[in-house]
Amino acid sequence: MKVDLHIHTCLSPCADLRMGPRTILERARAVGLDMIGVVDHNCARNASAFAAMHHPAPACIYGVEVTTVEELHVLALFESERTAIEFGNSVYQRLVPVPTHALAEAVQPVVNEHEEVLELLGQWLGAPTEWPLSDLCRAIHDADGLCIPSHVDRPTHGLWSQLGYVPDLPFDALEVTPKYDLQRDPAKLRGRWALILSSDAHCPEEIGRWWTELPSDTGIPIAQLRAALRELASAQAREPFAGLPVRGMRDVT
Repeated sequence: MKVDLHIHTCLSPCADLRMGPRTILERARAVGLDMIGVVDHNCARNASAFAAMHHPAPACIYGVEVTTVEELHVLALFESERTAIEFGNSVYQRLVPVPTHALAEAVQPVVNEHEEVLELLGQWLGAPTEWPLSDLCRAIHDADGLCIPSHVDRPTHGLWSQLGYVPDLPFDALEVTPKYDLQRDPAKLRGRWALILSSDAHCPEEIGRWWTELPSDTGIPIAQLRAALRELASAQAREPFAGLPVRGMRDVT
């Protein structure tokens, strides 16, 4: 199963306004994705637009890319759009208040399944929240979600850049960038957590540029995804590139 668990919609202030539900789903099908994770920064209000479309494929899970008080990014992924929206609302309430009228690029539209604008959110979604990483991880699991720190090796908003190390918390996986040296594994991550690649797409052309291969019988239930990620972690302890597009990663400079 080819999955891309980190795709932003037009609600994210840094995303292309073309990233509506129809565009994302059509592009995901075109590049052969079996499952996508629909996320936005510190909010999940566009999840309902995807759920309303009743599309057969790709399968969708829904979530939030939370900015913690340490200013690192963490994916919180849920089985249902309702849970994602409720969790996203709790994240939005913890945002450091920055009004969007101070930032011309922050349009932040909530849309429906027809990509019609329903509302423009007034608080800038790129701000940090008041949520510490350890408390956030606990809250995600309490809501039966997956907790996956984003792009942990990136020079901004990653675990290394913000903390200087990877804390021993019950993450379900770690998202690495294509530049991470899996063969050498400088941070000794392999085997401790599943290492996944995602596109972190902010425009249609980026969807599916990176992905992770999970067992073909993996379904939507979070319990199955969590088990598949544990299986992937074990496989990567033996073979660094298990589940990842090996050639593509080795070609990255």
